[in-house]
Parts: sequence; structure tokens; C-alpha cells
Amino acid sequence: MSMKQKEITENLYLQFWRNPIFFKGLLASVSADQWHTFTALAVFINDKGECHPSLSKLKQILGLGSIASVSRRITSLAKARFEGKPLIEISKKKQTNKKGVHVFANNSYLLNQAIVTIFAPHASNPVCREQQTSSWDEFKTKLIDSGVIREKRDDDKLTRRSF
Repeated sequence: MSMKQKEITENLYLQFWRNPIFFKGLLASVSADQWHTFTALAVFINDKGECHPSLSKLKQILGLGSIASVSRRITSLAKARFEGKPLIEISKKKQTNKKGVHVFANNSYLLNQAIVTIFAPHASNPVCREQQTSSWDEFKTKLIDSGVIREKRDDDKLTRRSF
């Protein structure tokens, strides 16, 4: 992963929609383990709503003792419904080795976009404004140092009127 991709990935935020939780009883319709697992999967979401974490990484994030526990939770989550739609959909990749034997491949999970999405920080976000200000200050310093902009312009007296 390039530095730019890493920076973009680290600057994405999860957005849980309020209506399913506040007005439509989502949290009352799922178990604590299902919500715990759903939010752990959401950390890996991309702009298409897909996640590709390994079971061992999920085990680590969830603080579980075995991969089997993670698999049970994901199976339970896939069975859970919200407004008739699954919370997650699982796409299982099937790979075979040279001998034609089925081998392990990472699953892909599609999260219900009516519940969670990602978004990039907006310029109104205080962190973004701070980064923009810092970038502008660096740019201005480079211009001043290069002589393109001077602290005091030579022609200031010519452009200002005296009243």
C-alpha cells in the first residue's frame, strides 16, 4: 500500500445512519454479539460497502479466542435481517490448487448500506481545516523564500493612495 493510499484509508470515517438505530429499532432487533461483529467488519469497509478482512484479524479485533468463534458470529450476522434485508452478505471465493483441491480463500462481506457507509473528511471538518492551513503556510513560506512573494512589496507606495 502506497503512502497516499494509506493516508486516504486512514482519513475515512464510518457513518452509521441514525434512522435505523434511533427510529427503526435496529439495535433492539440484533444481539450484542451481532452488532459487535458488524461494527468490526465496518472498520474494513470500502466505498462499495465491501469488506475483505481475514478471520484471524477479526478474531484479534473482536478479542475472541478462536477463528471458529468468528465464523459462528459471521454466520449469525448473515442470518440477521433489518427491514427484510441481510445485515451482511457473504461472497465465498473458491480457489483450487494445482491438484484440483479446494484451498482457503478470503471471504468478501457486503455490508447493508442503509446502516453504515464510509465518507472522506469534508473541508469543514476541523482536522481538514488544520491540514489545509498548515499546507497553505508551508506553500506561502516556499514562495516567500523563493522571492516570488515578498513580505513587503517594492511597489507598495505606488499602489496605495494617501488620503
